[in-house]
Amino acid sequence: MSRALVLLLATLIAVFMAPTARAEGPVTIVDDPAVLAALDARGFGFADVLGVDGEDGLKTLYDEAPAYHAIVETVASDVAALRADMKAGGRTLYEVTDGNVGRIMDMRWLKTDAARFRLVGVVNRLDRRDFAVLQGDRSCGEVRFIYRLAYSFRKNGKLLASRLPFNFNAVYSAAPDADGGCVGVAGRWTPQLDESVDAGWLTGGPLERAGLTFKQLELNAQVVRFPSGQETEFGGQAAYLMRIFGIDGADISEKPLENTPDTARLSQDAALKARLAVYVGANLPAVDEGVYEIPDEFLARKIISWSTFGSARQANHPFTQLFQPKEFASLDYS
Repeated sequence: MSRALVLLLATLIAVFMAPTARAEGPVTIVDDPAVLAALDARGFGFADVLGVDGEDGLKTLYDEAPAYHAIVETVASDVAALRADMKAGGRTLYEVTDGNVGRIMDMRWLKTDAARFRLVGVVNRLDRRDFAVLQGDRSCGEVRFIYRLAYSFRKNGKLLASRLPFNFNAVYSAAPDADGGCVGVAGRWTPQLDESVDAGWLTGGPLERAGLTFKQLELNAQVVRFPSGQETEFGGQAAYLMRIFGIDGADISEKPLENTPDTARLSQDAALKARLAVYVGANLPAVDEGVYEIPDEFLARKIISWSTFGSARQANHPFTQLFQPKEFASLDYS
């Protein structure tokens, strides 16, 4: 076999067998660290969500971004309230400890330039268009930017760096096509044969700024942790604070958590609870399909979710706390 033919065959094999940049379908999640770091540096950092240019250390944000300052103070109040409740129940919590004891979020992490929120994921939620329709919104679903708390500092000549289970989710509505449809929006999430899913492709396509409108900032943060040595039945226990914030310049608002009943308020208001039961009965087909929106009057603006084995914990089942199966026995589930 001639050398030229060997080279030709090698080239053909390389072309047809090498992995391509084209996804098998639309890109649904971006989690490549290098791509995310590039996006972070190109206007998609956490500071950019808050309208702050340049330095994104959390002391800087706390001092210069009134909205972030207000969010931190709200979270601090929530953490203090949870701590007081647990102390009243005989469970003391500590910020700094190496003992086999309960730990609570040290709020200083949210106010130090040794920490920042790093972009750890971008999620294509075109499927959320169904929920936009419920609100009379013409958007093509959402794009979500996930930021996780990370720290890095030197102590005794050593670099100490890690992440903490404290996350913000910046949610943006995706604008529809000129004709009001979403075909073009969906298509922009699918790279062509000669395209790579990198920061340039993303910012020039599905993440083009003109097509994104900020909607809200969602918090999912572990604020309490009990080690397995204390909580032996479930291999430990953790409490997660969940909130949604609207941001309008320097001002924030506390938004209701989607389809999450306020169990404390509903348990004390029989009439309100009865109206929620009526809503469930009247919207059974939508609930069955998974596309429904409980009215705001029934919803919580803050919850504590418990782990581990969260699905097994009654505290994470608000409807189970509020209603007995017999209250919906007359409904037709066929």
